[in-house]
Amino acid sequence: MRAIPLVGQSIALLLFSVILTGCVQLAPAYDKKLYSDLTDVNASLLGFFSSVSTGTGKQSFPERKDTYHALIGKIEALAMQSGSRPIPDRDILKKINGYLSSNDREILFEDRPPSVASLQKISETLEKMRQTDADRGLTPGAVKIFKNGVVLSMDQALTYEAFLNR
Repeated sequence: MRAIPLVGQSIALLLFSVILTGCVQLAPAYDKKLYSDLTDVNASLLGFFSSVSTGTGKQSFPERKDTYHALIGKIEALAMQSGSRPIPDRDILKKINGYLSSNDREILFEDRPPSVASLQKISETLEKMRQTDADRGLTPGAVKIFKNGVVLSMDQALTYEAFLNR
């Protein structure tokens, strides 16, 4: 009866040895340029939010239209860049999750890095903000709401990408 637990422990030890030695990639590789571009677009976003923090009028939207387009384009390009990196084999991740689940631990994973979802959320938020600004302008309260969503998502993207630099 002792052979079964020892076999299970041996398999787990072997699996984690492979992981620790780097034979299996559990996350995309760190991309210094991507992280730098994220921090740059973050500064641009916060600068833009500062410029509209007191609210806007519908009539002045054309003055901001190109800024919206540029920011949304940069964010979508970064999401594409982040998502283009290879991810670990799905079967390997399922096996690891299965083992960890049996020990009351889980790793949550998807088919793409978490920063991709965060960047897509930022793009969607900016598109809604652009439409609201064009239709009726923005109140200071609306700007804060849009900004909070963008800041939260950008924090998630930056945190994940910084984590990869280990």
